[in-house]
Amino acid sequence: MSSPAPKSPEQSDKSRKYDRQIRLWGEHGQALLESSTICLLNATALGCEVLKSLVLPGIGGFTIVDGSIVTEDDLGINFFLDASSVGQSKARACMQLLEELNTDVNGDFVDESVDWVLTNRPAFFDTFDVVIASNLNEKALRGLSERLWEANIPFIYCRSLGFFGSIRLQIKEHCVIESHPDNRQYDLRLEHPFPALQKHLMNTEVTSKVPWLLVLNKFFQIWKEKNNGHVPTNYKQKMQLRELIRAAMTADEENYEEAIKAVNTSLGRGQVPSSIKTIFDDNACTNLNKQSSPFWIITKAMKEFVENDNNGLLPLPGVLPDMTADTEPYIKLQNMYRQQALHDADNVYRKCQKYLKELSLPEDTISEKTVRLFCREASGLAVIRGTKISDENAKSSNIFSFGKWKSLVWF
Repeated sequence: MSSPAPKSPEQSDKSRKYDRQIRLWGEHGQALLESSTICLLNATALGCEVLKSLVLPGIGGFTIVDGSIVTEDDLGINFFLDASSVGQSKARACMQLLEELNTDVNGDFVDESVDWVLTNRPAFFDTFDVVIASNLNEKALRGLSERLWEANIPFIYCRSLGFFGSIRLQIKEHCVIESHPDNRQYDLRLEHPFPALQKHLMNTEVTSKVPWLLVLNKFFQIWKEKNNGHVPTNYKQKMQLRELIRAAMTADEENYEEAIKAVNTSLGRGQVPSSIKTIFDDNACTNLNKQSSPFWIITKAMKEFVENDNNGLLPLPGVLPDMTADTEPYIKLQNMYRQQALHDADNVYRKCQKYLKELSLPEDTISEKTVRLFCREASGLAVIRGTKISDENAKSSNIFSFGKWKSLVWF
């Protein structure tokens, strides 16, 4: 999706600054990045390089925890230290130089060892979105692993020795709303048109000026009549539908050509895929409690909407692909899909409010904006669960085997 026009010089400057990454993960992803806070434990060369790669795209802020002093030996291996840093706090020196990379990012430091903070201020880590550590001793690694696992905070542990290194992600549960598929499939609901679309398709004449969706629907209905109401599902049947459209062309009609190309990708959408059924059947969805995250509350609300109110279909995303057509009929069609998507999302939102009330949670725990995003991306939801470093280390001293999450090693 293209970014909206900037509303102020400040927004315009930020959009230009982060343009390439916004194109990659979208404005919502960028907003999440800008609101995140990262903690780095031990200002090693590797740890600072990892943090640098997060500071440049614009995290909200970071804190470095390291109780050591900069020595001359550090200057040859850590790019974020210079001669003037010798004898100073390593956490502070690295923080200052990293902060210079991006004026939008706020840096902080704690001039204490990881062991001291873990023993005396364990709740300190609970305020961060991600904790990154390098070269910890085994006791600190296990203690930190346990603490962050209970708090459900992602933990990245990395090590390096010369040209050899490893990185391990510990994550209890990560719920993905925006999966950003390489090829977005548009849900147009031609097999199950909503009332407004059904009326529009029946009452609009198909010409060379209308969006290709109407062209495809016309010949889709003709194909169904010839095949006892069945829907084309395999390659052979879809080829027959293409040929039906092609045979009706009288000139170089772009909307007809686009309809032919869209046959493969425009049918068979809206049904609940097996991956989403698995999420619907997950215990976290079935048995909500006061600790349930907004993701699971919205998921249960959406499941209820699908099963009880929408004939087994997911909420309509409301997003249309580009179509060659006159402006007026395309805008009319676009508004129709958008309004139905808002209607579906509003239905899901009301169910969310019902569950929040039952759980005695604040109404503003889940916003309408979040539910709309959730419904738009419903077909691509995913849940990732990992394993705990401390459990794995207790079973084996082999640092290269971490259960279902394997270390990444480079040479």
